[in-house]
Amino acid sequence: MPNTHNPEGLGARFSHFLHRYFLGLLIGSYVLGGLFPWFGKLICHISLGQISGFGETTSFSISMLMLGILLFNAALSLERVRDLIRTPRFLFAGLAANLFLPVIVLYFTSYAMGFWSTSEHLQAVIVALALLSAVPIAGSATAYTQNTDGDVPLSIGLVLLSTFLSPWLMPISLHLINYFSFGDYTPALLQLKTGAPTLVLFLSVLLPSVLGLGMRPLLGVQRIQSFKPTLKLLNSTCLLLLNYAMASIALPQVFASPDWGFLATALIFGSLLCTIDFFSGWWIARILRAKTAQCLALMFGVGMNNNGTALVLASLAFVNSPKILVPMIFYNLVQNVIASGAVTFVSVRSDR
Repeated sequence: MPNTHNPEGLGARFSHFLHRYFLGLLIGSYVLGGLFPWFGKLICHISLGQISGFGETTSFSISMLMLGILLFNAALSLERVRDLIRTPRFLFAGLAANLFLPVIVLYFTSYAMGFWSTSEHLQAVIVALALLSAVPIAGSATAYTQNTDGDVPLSIGLVLLSTFLSPWLMPISLHLINYFSFGDYTPALLQLKTGAPTLVLFLSVLLPSVLGLGMRPLLGVQRIQSFKPTLKLLNSTCLLLLNYAMASIALPQVFASPDWGFLATALIFGSLLCTIDFFSGWWIARILRAKTAQCLALMFGVGMNNNGTALVLASLAFVNSPKILVPMIFYNLVQNVIASGAVTFVSVRSDR
């Protein structure tokens, strides 16, 4: 008879529960953030100290800490690190797609939205989608790739490369989107300077990733494997708390007096960008004559953005414009729905 008092066993089962019902729990975190925001706001406002660097100063928040934990765990859990550069042309194709594809999509999106929305709605949605498109690839893309028997080393390489290059690629991406989109979003995008993006990216994205990679040889593969259930539990908890905290900033006003025109605009165009990203990743891989496993890795890599990084940056930069967080919340929900649907579809096909 299993020992139900074994904390490791309970942790593994709870981790499995969070993973299995993650999408429903994610939606629940948004509802809680809209209805009971006080704890989420507390998380966002607690500072662990002021840190200076790169000519910038930022307050190190709990949100930044949770984001750092996610990236540290992702790097620590990497397997077959030496295989990451096995397919360089697919790596660079994925990075190029993440850099230039949103520029093209948002060019036409901003034009279409000019006939659809007010200028206030247009700016909030375009800036939110621009920031989402500029952040690194989501670490969860590797999990979805693994669940569909995709090329995991390629997926990990895309995540790591986009993460390490993010302090340099983000400004380029945002500049291109601002330059080619209809309308001038310079004042809004310049607010990112208030959030000290280079320092935030270094502290919460780049440094934890490097530390995670550095700790791998020190801990050893067997010890890391024994930590896997705990790491998964910590990841799911941080993701849900992070999304709840950001929802507590953006959604109470939405729940109190919803602007249906803005919500429809954010959902429709966020879903459109996300869907195009997923299909483009698969299509680009097919053009390069990739195998199915590599197509899956590129599809998830191009389609999934690190929403946690985008939310943290936006919460720091747009303190007085919480509306910008709403399209990001929708986008995060849509990308998880599409990714989960892709996993189900691939599983059904493989069972035939």
